Amino acid sequence: MDILEKMYEAAEKLPNSWINDWKKTGKVLGYLCSYIPEEILHAAKILPIRVTARGHSESTLADACMSRLNCPFARYLLDTVLSGKLDFLDGVIAYNSCDHIRRMFDNWRLRHKPPFYHFLSIPHRADELAMKWFQGELSNLRSHLESHFKITISDDDLKESIKLYNNTYDLLQALYDLRKREDPPIKGSDVAAIMTACLSMPKEAFNDLLSQLLDELEGKEGYSDLPRIMVVGSLVDNPEYIKIIEDLGSIVVTDSHCFGTKYFSDKVKIEGNPIEALSARYLLKSPCPRMIDERTGHEKRLELIKSLIKEYYVDGVIFERMTMCDLWSGEIFMLQNDLKQLGVPTLILERDYIISGVGQMKTRSQAFIEVLK
Repeated sequence: MDILEKMYEAAEKLPNSWINDWKKTGKVLGYLCSYIPEEILHAAKILPIRVTARGHSESTLADACMSRLNCPFARYLLDTVLSGKLDFLDGVIAYNSCDHIRRMFDNWRLRHKPPFYHFLSIPHRADELAMKWFQGELSNLRSHLESHFKITISDDDLKESIKLYNNTYDLLQALYDLRKREDPPIKGSDVAAIMTACLSMPKEAFNDLLSQLLDELEGKEGYSDLPRIMVVGSLVDNPEYIKIIEDLGSIVVTDSHCFGTKYFSDKVKIEGNPIEALSARYLLKSPCPRMIDERTGHEKRLELIKSLIKEYYVDGVIFERMTMCDLWSGEIFMLQNDLKQLGVPTLILERDYIISGVGQMKTRSQAFIEVLK
């Protein structure tokens, strides 16, 4: 099995073989958001896994608890929980991203109680007061992990985990840098699988695999003379979405979502207090629409997207908006107007969490790609 095949295997469903191997001797905690500092869990010798509903195709159980007007990701994930498919987890880190996810966590906790449950309150701002608040929240998480699992998480443990994760961020940036080339040596669908694998296996194993893959890609013949697409919006944890777009005669060269650049765009400072360093990195990283202040609000997101368009020589932007997603609906409306004024071609694709309505998606994407050629 080559390296990309291993990445696709890790990205296919939960649990995968890496998680099963880890479970023989260790604990696994689930989380849902790129604002959750995995480094703290890793320092506790716990495997952090970003849980999704990959491979789950119904929401019957969840529909008894949540409305059809709720985000489909929240409903499919709750159904995955209630059907027992995530029972391999030793606990979950909840958080306050949006009302849909908060209600999903409420139902998870009450109807299928996890062995360990911690609610991490994440500020919607990144000013000095919010930073101090978040430092306290991260300290509370650290203490809860220590008391529940009867362990000690030292500052040295945290710094070693920070170094490991910074290495992951560097490797992912190196992967994305290859996509800046006139003829990128890897397709966007393969990168999507790599990103999902990154969040579904131990970082030590992932870093080793990605380092080998980068060596292989360095001299590989690339894909040229294709319209260069950037994908922006809700989480993309299924490479098939990107493959549908690329199979129509394009190549996805970059993105702005939490299974892409928003995950690895900034590193944690090694020096000083590790909790303070983690707080600063996570609150000031490439922000998602939940953030609202001057340092992390809409203007900052627009600035970063414009920078990516320039760096990756993007020909057009596809906004993928999950049905009922309040945060991204408003953000995409503003971003589309902003990019239109700059003369950047854009397309909005509304989608379910599971792959459905492929015919319409292909028709609209193909028409958009033809305009770019």
